[in-house]
Amino acid sequence: MEIRRIKGIVKDYAWGNKDFIPSLIGGYTDKPQAELWLGTHPAGDAVLDDGSKLSSLIYSDKSFLGKDWNRFSGHLPLLMKILAIDKPLSLQCHPDKAQAVSGWNREADARAKGEPCSYSDDNPKCEMFLALSPVTAMCGFRPLEVIKADLAAIVPSSYGRTIMALSSSIKNLFMSLFALDGNEKKIILEELASSLSASTSSSWDGLFMTREGVARKCLSEHPGDIGCIFPYLLNIVHLRIGEALPIVPDTLHAYVYGNGVELMNASDNVLRGGLTPKRIDLPELERVMSFDEYNAVKCTVSEDGFGRRCYSSPSPDFRLLSAGTGIYEIKDDSIAIAIVTEGSVRFSSKGESLILSKGEAAVIPASYDYTMNVRGEIFISEVPDA
Repeated sequence: MEIRRIKGIVKDYAWGNKDFIPSLIGGYTDKPQAELWLGTHPAGDAVLDDGSKLSSLIYSDKSFLGKDWNRFSGHLPLLMKILAIDKPLSLQCHPDKAQAVSGWNREADARAKGEPCSYSDDNPKCEMFLALSPVTAMCGFRPLEVIKADLAAIVPSSYGRTIMALSSSIKNLFMSLFALDGNEKKIILEELASSLSASTSSSWDGLFMTREGVARKCLSEHPGDIGCIFPYLLNIVHLRIGEALPIVPDTLHAYVYGNGVELMNASDNVLRGGLTPKRIDLPELERVMSFDEYNAVKCTVSEDGFGRRCYSSPSPDFRLLSAGTGIYEIKDDSIAIAIVTEGSVRFSSKGESLILSKGEAAVIPASYDYTMNVRGEIFISEVPDA
């Protein structure tokens, strides 16, 4: 059987939860398990049953990438993850290819000296996130007049004294908030906390966090961070189970709560803009980020030629598919990474078979004919045709 089992790499970041990933793959610990990486990025290269690295298999056995081996120089261009989010991630955006190459090259000397850098690689980072449970996120800037009206209502004294004069544009407001002295930031955040404490608005609206709930959560986790006011600058997006959100590289965003499948370019380039104790490189963030008003539109869903659900992708380098209970006859030209999230899946080809149970994952070579008998649900990431 040419399909190979793989084991992902777990990241125990502080914003994760303790239950979702262990309930999927086993291995409960006393630490939050935030991400399960299924790819070949050096920061989390999946492993095969024999302990070897997935990157080595794909590079040495050209049948896995097939016709795309030369196109991607023997490297998997995508990274699939499972995310389990209990606390807001940092406000962040990612570079496109030109920005990533430029930033990576510009930091060569600093990297060689072991100095702090903003770029982990020279790859773009476009991504999409599909909800496996109800998800709340922040994504892209709201219209300026809406931002101003909400800030005037939630922090009226600070708005009249300081913020209104900074609000000539979204860009000026964003950059100026970070440039304020520590005492002024403290005053704004204290007024925000006081307003939210006095508000009768609920933190939850059914399955999802409200804007006020997001702001309260940010204040509880990052009480001195001016990013706590950003729930009023950014769109609050809610994903029901099975809905997906595309994130293009220049878009400021932060996942707030929930669990899901994330698919992206094989990159770990993150430029942070608040809600984090980690390094914030404001000049680079300003270069990379779009300050335009953003309409957060969810991915559309169609059916591919094999009957699988296909989610519209924000990148030509990857696409996300899923399949529920049923039998599927597959012949793809692309390499694929797959993970079973419910039940089990039997792969059959040429008289051989492989069964994956809930939480198990595999790499499927390009141009490989197989039957997929699904009793539950499986998610598949692929490289689209050029």
